[in-house]
Amino acid sequence: MQRRSVALAYVLWFFLGYLGIHRMYCGRVASGVAMLACTVIGCLTFPILVGHLLLFIVGVWWLIDLFLTAGMAQRG
Repeated sequence: MQRRSVALAYVLWFFLGYLGIHRMYCGRVASGVAMLACTVIGCLTFPILVGHLLLFIVGVWWLIDLFLTAGMAQRG
């Protein structure tokens, strides 16, 4: 089992969190790709108001990950 840096995971969370990069780094590839897809689709559909909901969901998910990232990085 590979241990990951908690500090690096939080740096990725802060700067690239909306793209799910921190989740991919911590080994949660599927949820990271889902977060990335929601962000991309949300940005593309933002002008027709559908994207507002997706980006809101990703924003809440990003805030929740503030408390989950340390555990994800430690467990690998």
